Amino acid sequence: MLFPYEHYETLAEPLTVYYPAGEEARARWAYQTIEKAGQALTQLLGQPMPELEIVLVAPADWSLAPHDEEADQDEYPHPYWTEATTPPSIVIPAEVDLIFGEMTQEKLAYMLYHELTLAFVEADLRPWPEEYPLWADEWQLKFAALWLSQCLDHVQGVVNKDLHEQYAEIFEPEPDGKTPDTVRGFDWYEDTSPEAYLCYELLLEQFAADLLATYSPDILPRFLSLYRREQATLLSEDVTVMLASVLGPDGAAWLEDRVYF
Repeated sequence: MLFPYEHYETLAEPLTVYYPAGEEARARWAYQTIEKAGQALTQLLGQPMPELEIVLVAPADWSLAPHDEEADQDEYPHPYWTEATTPPSIVIPAEVDLIFGEMTQEKLAYMLYHELTLAFVEADLRPWPEEYPLWADEWQLKFAALWLSQCLDHVQGVVNKDLHEQYAEIFEPEPDGKTPDTVRGFDWYEDTSPEAYLCYELLLEQFAADLLATYSPDILPRFLSLYRREQATLLSEDVTVMLASVLGPDGAAWLEDRVYF
């Protein structure tokens, strides 16, 4: 079945925003949040705001929400970006799943920032490496999303403080000095559980927070100028060297000092 756009209302805004009856206030907040973040990302990345739509989905329609063919519809509703529509859409559930903890406005905004950053990255016309480790892309999204949260919503440190407390054990180093999972060591498989991936996202969020506490946000566009080139296989060590180079002379040592990295 197709998504029932005809049953949804739209905002009179530059971006098309679909929303169910009675949700105009939430739809307007989502538009304003994405619009303001888009302006900030345009300044940081030197790219125009990508063309997109916003779809706020009622719980009863979640199974019908547009999504990429290769992606199964997530049983844990959360905002995501999809190219299944023209133009692409940021899809927002009216109710985010409890696995993501207490859903504050700051946390929902952080999720929207993450998907908007993905839209910017995908709209960048520069080539991608042919093969690269998972973390090479993922750190970029978390870094930009947290930067926006800190700049626009005045968040101190991480956004998901409740989840960091709930899963505090993932940050406890083992005898080898590193955490059980690390930013560079984690990989996604078909049988990876949502909770395991959530914990990986928390590691990335902490990594972003530590980077932002030490370096300026322009490390992201400088990294992208090295990363978004025509190149074959990039190993994790290659990406580490690339990131360390934009951090400066002590960058490699700083990265190795992160027990979760």
